[in-house]
Amino acid sequence: MTQREFLNGLAFKIFHSTQYIRHHSAPLYTPEPDIVHELMGHAPMFAHHDFSDFSQEIGLASLGASEQDIKRLASIYWFTIEFGMCKEGDQLKAYGAGILSSMGELEYCVTDEPKHFPFDTTEIT
Repeated sequence: MTQREFLNGLAFKIFHSTQYIRHHSAPLYTPEPDIVHELMGHAPMFAHHDFSDFSQEIGLASLGASEQDIKRLASIYWFTIEFGMCKEGDQLKAYGAGILSSMGELEYCVTDEPKHFPFDTTEIT
């Protein structure tokens, strides 16, 4: 599935999901999205009105968008809905589905090890 097809689906409140489950030998992480990622990461977001509206807005913006704009929209989605982080006071918090569905990523992302960048839509493409 292309980025355009995935994003276009969001415009119509359709979320394309995977159906496989990660291998039992690596229960805390999978390099590709699986059903655990979809249920633990995305399902709670879609139950929150603001997140579901945000996803749909990205989808609506993708309809008829240029290839360059599709890349930008996909990057916005990637660095918010998939791997978003925020600060509450001085504390880093994860909200992205890719982080929340992986204990290894969740533990790692709040350490000083990864480099964190401010959210800037002109820099993330």
